[in-house]
Amino acid sequence: MKARLASLLSERTRLLLLSLAIATAMWHYVGSAQGPRSEPAMVASLIVRNVEVTFTELPADLVATANPRAVDLEIRGPTAAVLAVKPSDVRAIAPVSGAMDAGMYRVTLNVPVPPGVTLVQASPPVVMVTVARP
Repeated sequence: MKARLASLLSERTRLLLLSLAIATAMWHYVGSAQGPRSEPAMVASLIVRNVEVTFTELPADLVATANPRAVDLEIRGPTAAVLAVKPSDVRAIAPVSGAMDAGMYRVTLNVPVPPGVTLVQASPPVVMVTVARP
C-alpha cells in the first residue's frame, strides 16, 4: 500500500509540475501576442478663428470675394503638434478653377494643415464666391 501511495504521490507531483509548465507557457504566449501596452498619446483640439479665405486658379482678368470672408477651422492631433501650430500655418483655400466668367459659385474649401495634425472641420465648409471683372 505504501508503494502504491508513493507512486500516486509521484504521479500527482508530475501532473502538478506539468500543469504549472503549461500555465506558464500560456501566460507568456498571451502576454507576447497582445504586445506591450503603451500609454495613449495625449490628443488636443484647437479652433483657429477667422481664417481668411484665399483663392487659387482664378483667371488673371477676374477678381473674387467670398461670403463669408473668413471661416473657423478645428484641428486635432498630438498635444505637442497642436501647440506648435501658429494661425499663419493654416489656410482656407477656395479653388475657383471653374470660374471662366463673372457670376456666383458655390465652392468647397480646401484646407491644408501642418504635418502631425488633422482637420476636424471647417465652419462653414462651403462658401459662396462672387467672381467679377475689375
